[in-house]
Amino acid sequence: MFPLFDARRGGRPLGRGILLSTATEREFELAGGPYAATAARLALDNLDAELDPVLAQDLRLLVTEAVKNSVQHAGVGPEDSIGLKVSVQSDMIRIEVTDDGPGFEPDASRPTEDEVTGWGLFLIDQLSERWGVVREKGTTVWFEVGRGDHSSRPEAAA
Repeated sequence: MFPLFDARRGGRPLGRGILLSTATEREFELAGGPYAATAARLALDNLDAELDPVLAQDLRLLVTEAVKNSVQHAGVGPEDSIGLKVSVQSDMIRIEVTDDGPGFEPDASRPTEDEVTGWGLFLIDQLSERWGVVREKGTTVWFEVGRGDHSSRPEAAA
């Protein structure tokens, strides 16, 4: 069981959920530091055969952003670790990125166009169906992306 908090609902609890036993789950412990995002992308390589190519690319982008946030904001260095959990179900993919950081208040507002940082949660908000933050035994950023047709996905809202 895992607690569900939906960032789009102001972080209000949604209850507790159970992952379906038919899901394919993969868990990774990644070293933090400057190569953590690369390691996270490589961990997703085996999903290429299972997923639409556009969906696989979106997941790599979102995982990269979440892992980079762990390194930058939680200070996860090379001696520390980041947890990556990937659950593939018939209708959706759920990804969780966990670190030992103190947590934060989610803000997925759009950065100004000339900003080069601050896009991570905005992208997660735009490309996932649901996402949130769990502050239990560290901090977990999770997001869920449907397995529908991603080849004609609408562009992110302005």
